[in-house]
Amino acid sequence: MILLPLLACVLAVRAGEPDFEEFTALIEATLRDTGPGIHIGDRSELYRYSADGWELQLMAVWSETGWHLLALRLHHPQRIAEDDGEFHARYRRLLAGIDRDRVADLKLPELFEVPPPDYLPALPGELRGRRFSLGGFWYQARWINDGGVDENASWALRSFEVVAVP
Repeated sequence: MILLPLLACVLAVRAGEPDFEEFTALIEATLRDTGPGIHIGDRSELYRYSADGWELQLMAVWSETGWHLLALRLHHPQRIAEDDGEFHARYRRLLAGIDRDRVADLKLPELFEVPPPDYLPALPGELRGRRFSLGGFWYQARWINDGGVDENASWALRSFEVVAVP
């Protein structure tokens, strides 16, 4: 699987933001080195951490030929303390509706830059997010304003989540 074109365009890397080239290599190595599942439909939940504190959670399912991504959660524990129930609720619905005979048909999500919110007013410490569905996947990107008021707001990514739609 080549994830570089997908992950590289998620967000422009800025100070304190995740290094998607590093995550691309980490994801590819994780899926490749996890080893085969025993049965079609076997699931694995894999966690990896970057040197600068980002946590990457991969939920994958085994087909006869390899692991397929069901869901992805990228977050920074220093920027987000609580878990979002929507992500996990969508993942549980996906698992309840997955057809093991169609696991090999699962494609990687199309990842791309989601611009941070730009509407006013904006306050320091404010949390904002965007949710949408596209190409068979549900997306959610969430930011925190770690800057100032209104035009001086500086939105830092705190989590990026993707779940396949059953």
